[in-house]
Amino acid sequence: MSARQRSTVRLQTCTLWIFLVPLALAQGTPPPAMAPDAKPALDVATIKPSQPDEQRLVYVEGTHLATRATTLVDLMTFAYSVHSLQITGGPQWIRSDRYDVLMQPNPGGRPSTAQMRSIMQGLLADRFQLRLHHASKEMEVYAIVPSKRGPHLAPTTAGEVAANTAAVGFAPGRMTASNASVTEFANLLNRYGQLEWPVVDDTHIPGKFDYKLAWIPGAAQLASSLPLPAGTDPAPASDLFAAIDEQLGLELKARKEPADVLVIDAVEKPSAN
Repeated sequence: MSARQRSTVRLQTCTLWIFLVPLALAQGTPPPAMAPDAKPALDVATIKPSQPDEQRLVYVEGTHLATRATTLVDLMTFAYSVHSLQITGGPQWIRSDRYDVLMQPNPGGRPSTAQMRSIMQGLLADRFQLRLHHASKEMEVYAIVPSKRGPHLAPTTAGEVAANTAAVGFAPGRMTASNASVTEFANLLNRYGQLEWPVVDDTHIPGKFDYKLAWIPGAAQLASSLPLPAGTDPAPASDLFAAIDEQLGLELKARKEPADVLVIDAVEKPSAN
């Protein structure tokens, strides 16, 4: 069985991640963006256990960053832009206990994706007492490279409001991204694609692009899918690997490469609010 076939078989149940900056527009004028050079700190944060039937989400509403039904590993994959396999060490509960998190940054304003990650890193250090170090480990990865078709990426049309939008995931098998580099797109695949190995960018393509990707999710993903929004395009005829080639002119190549890993030195269950 080829690496691509193995991955198709081993796709995990899709975790739905949504950044809701665009939805703020429907509720009125969004708050101004945080200054690009601002170094936000965590002002207020609440953490509570999730309800059993909650759907996993990460979203921005106004100036707040919030999550639902997220494990510590989920939070770390977002905060440090890594695949879950790039996180090692720690007790079992970091992958099983799920939390709802609400964070208010200081200074105020709508944070960019990089600023959201900085805020999340502060929360993990403060409330989970997370201590870690970086190491390099050779591991199986999916490297994004130009396909034989050649890249056909759409230069971003994001304006000031959309510039902070990292991604919007509507349902299993659907993903859009705005104003994202190919490296950022690889990070999104690590969260949306639910592939068995980390995805890394080996294209060396500069610039920011807008992405719209649709593929056939696995059977487990379909069983847990949410209703598609009105106006959604018909279901595609390709799996994730073929869709990336056909729709973006990129390819996922299975190979071994040195990759950054996060080694957990210390961690505790979150302190009470």
